[in-house]
Amino acid sequence: MVGSWEQFFEQINNITVKLTPGCNLKCSYCNVEAAGPKTPIMAIERFKQIADLIIKNSTSHFVGLEFHGGEPLLLPDEWFEEAVTYARSLGREHKKIVDMPMVTNGTMLTEKRLNKLLDLKIRVCVSCDGPPELNDELRGGGERVARALNLLQRRQVGKGVITVMTQSNWNRMPEVMDWFHEIGVNDFMINFLQPQGRGVAGDLLSGEQMFEGMREVFEHMHRNNMAVHEAEVTSRIERFARGRDKPAPLACHEFQCQAGRSYIAIDTFGTVHPCGSDVMSHRIGHLDTPFSDNQYQNMLAKLHDKGDWILRCFDCNAKQICNHSCPTSDKNSEDFRDHDCLGTKMLWDYFCQNADRVYEVYAMYLERQEELERRRLVLREEAMKAREAELGEVGGA
Repeated sequence: MVGSWEQFFEQINNITVKLTPGCNLKCSYCNVEAAGPKTPIMAIERFKQIADLIIKNSTSHFVGLEFHGGEPLLLPDEWFEEAVTYARSLGREHKKIVDMPMVTNGTMLTEKRLNKLLDLKIRVCVSCDGPPELNDELRGGGERVARALNLLQRRQVGKGVITVMTQSNWNRMPEVMDWFHEIGVNDFMINFLQPQGRGVAGDLLSGEQMFEGMREVFEHMHRNNMAVHEAEVTSRIERFARGRDKPAPLACHEFQCQAGRSYIAIDTFGTVHPCGSDVMSHRIGHLDTPFSDNQYQNMLAKLHDKGDWILRCFDCNAKQICNHSCPTSDKNSEDFRDHDCLGTKMLWDYFCQNADRVYEVYAMYLERQEELERRRLVLREEAMKAREAELGEVGGA
């Protein structure tokens, strides 16, 4: 039995912190139905309360506080400076590594703001659905997003890119990936449009469209020697080639996910939710009220109950590469679950029919990972030497 917020946070290692419900764009599929830019922002004391709870109580040595929204860059640089300084200082005190990434639409990212984020060691992930004219169809701000990606590339900064596959771009993936390669984006991750927020009323992809979009991504990686790497297709290739991890971890792509278990989201006002993908339909509680284990256990049971529908999965060969859909999306739309199921089965059949080529891409991936690991070791060694030199200067003074 979980008796308090402090005890609850012992199991949590990652939090999506919804800094504001506001945004300077109005994406047609926004999963939080973000309002205009003149909306409340999270009080710095609220953030410090969240940082206290996870850093002081989590049993994990590594904890994450992800800046999210809305659009997090609506908050001033001074807010981030105080938040990061506080969390990192607390992390050192409790011997925790505190990771603080940011997911942004990129439209407000200037060189000055990027310098501040880099000084604070905030990793930047940009949402981008393709070239400016394509990005503008459902999101807007395409030229400013391209400017942000170019800015990150010029600074040779490690970055993440998230692309939502929609009715606008599912059949244009080669064009998207060619453009990414042209501007220096070598890695990205695809999310299907989800029935969450404004996406509930959106035009969901069919199973066939999901498959065709992902097939084109695979073909592009194979044809271009993985010049642009997409994480979702690659994870399915890896599972096809070597099977699933056992025992399976709690993760978005596993039978049981981490929502409400080791990962949570907290909105601008302190309400705690099991997942950042849907902060409307599920609720664990509020940080300013006593923790209710009864409410928490009931929420978990309802959210993660897959029902009789899941019986079809046990004898399905495609379960080897399946992501088992998303519980928050499934609760909002049974159609999404069925479409995702069909798309996965079609991709499995395609992999089986093209196994030699799948293994070729898998070999490219392994070679790429080895090169990345070599680079990481070099950077780590350089950082250690710089740190030793810094300590030497301090000692000499």
